[in-house]
Amino acid sequence: MTKIHLENKRIVKKFHDKINGSTPDTIVTIVNEHCHEDICWNGSQPFNELNGNDKLIETFWKPFLKSFPDAKKDVYLHYAGNDPLHDGQDWVVSSGNYIATFTNDWLDIPATGGVVWIRFAEFNQVVNGKIQQTYTLLDILDLMRQAGFKFIKSLAPEVNIPGPATLDGVIMGESDPVESKKSYQTMYDMIFGGLLTFDEQKGIADMGMGRYFSQDFNWYGPCGIGSTKGIKGFEKYHQIPFLNALPDRDLQHGLADSIYIGESKYAALVEWSGFTATHTGNDWLGLPATGKHLVMRNFDFYRREGDYLVENWVFLDMIDILGQLGVDIFDRLRTCLLYT
Repeated sequence: MTKIHLENKRIVKKFHDKINGSTPDTIVTIVNEHCHEDICWNGSQPFNELNGNDKLIETFWKPFLKSFPDAKKDVYLHYAGNDPLHDGQDWVVSSGNYIATFTNDWLDIPATGGVVWIRFAEFNQVVNGKIQQTYTLLDILDLMRQAGFKFIKSLAPEVNIPGPATLDGVIMGESDPVESKKSYQTMYDMIFGGLLTFDEQKGIADMGMGRYFSQDFNWYGPCGIGSTKGIKGFEKYHQIPFLNALPDRDLQHGLADSIYIGESKYAALVEWSGFTATHTGNDWLGLPATGKHLVMRNFDFYRREGDYLVENWVFLDMIDILGQLGVDIFDRLRTCLLYT
């Protein structure tokens, strides 16, 4: 852990804290204070890439704060590290929930007038004291579910996802570099020595995921997939349906678009445009095989105990994936609203 990581974590946390209690008027000053004017902000569908503070403020922040005026950014994962895949770039990662009263419609989702939890994941790159680049996903599909609109039958139960069981996911101080390296390496080995070794002829058991995950680990997934417990639950409700539908998933050629970091007993990754697969199997998300080639936006956060990963927070841009498969969720929402 270097001084730059300590400072970067402080800078991003200060930005998070100032968002709490902000308004469509005050957010202008807050964003300009903490972000470079030419920030590259990469977000969930339908926002995608927003370049520059003005575009970010007008397209995302002002409408968001109008709809959720008392939004509080409740962060339960916050740590930093450098990415050896990209010449040691420094990143701060964060995850948690925006907890807010849904006061005004947002993205055509009708306001409920009640409290909602909007799950988020972020990777922020700080350069010269300000945020230069952001990758972020919001579970907008889950917000629709909370508002009473459910378009996909979830594979596993959809729950209000907790923070780490050890309550130590916000790391503001220094960390043991040996522990940080071990967390990073465990995550890396699990992906390239386990997840990406699937062979249809050998089957799922040959992947040997028990080498990396504890037998009773918790897997917290996005709306449409749900959350599971233990390796058996993970295989039944996520891994087997996913592999059956997308057996040729690949990441190797996309490492240039992936970011991996580790700090203390935590690790995290984002794969923004390099995680690909062909949709050749039936029934995943209730859809028949389309034969379409998918590019999937994915975040993973991990907590390690000893030699094993024990908690895994997972984000997929489900609305973007469904759109690539020919299902326009926002169009379905608007059509549904015409008949209610």
